[in-house]
Amino acid sequence: MTPIDLIGNFILGGIIGGVIYTDSISLSRYIVVLIIGTLLMHFLNYIAKKFDVFRALALGNTIVFIKNGSLLMDNIQDKKNKIDIINIMSSLHSRGIGSMQEIYYAQIEPNGSLTVKNKEEKDPSVILILDSEIKDCPSHLLDISQDTVQHLLDKYSLKLEDVYLAEYYDKKIMFALYDGKRITIPFY
Repeated sequence: MTPIDLIGNFILGGIIGGVIYTDSISLSRYIVVLIIGTLLMHFLNYIAKKFDVFRALALGNTIVFIKNGSLLMDNIQDKKNKIDIINIMSSLHSRGIGSMQEIYYAQIEPNGSLTVKNKEEKDPSVILILDSEIKDCPSHLLDISQDTVQHLLDKYSLKLEDVYLAEYYDKKIMFALYDGKRITIPFY
């Protein structure tokens, strides 16, 4: 459930609860307000899905706080990130991780969960293309420019409008096409 869904559910619950306890609201007004509330939720979810700027605003971004075994103090101390090390340590301990010293890479996902990797494990995947749109790749995750992605498409004779998803993982890029085909290429 996204923050938009959570707030929308509160609003819809208030609308439904208000009608149950109030005689003065007509059925037609209730239906109109309920439809408007539902359409607003769908509209906001659509905008969050289509526009990265609104998505980042409404849902948040991934925050990397350990990379190559080192704490990224700029990200941890940035007030807008609101990172609470005590809560993170508690979460790590509940996963059986005794110390931050065991961690090679760690990030907080937009939904608040932690992704943690030890030295032997692989880095998490990075989405390069989604729904025929080249995404800005955060340099703290992977330093691949949009021009590099376009060059790869050209090199392998792929058209951007044919690609649903491109994902970098374990030194390979996998292109999932709308026709169901998957193409995997090495990338260092």
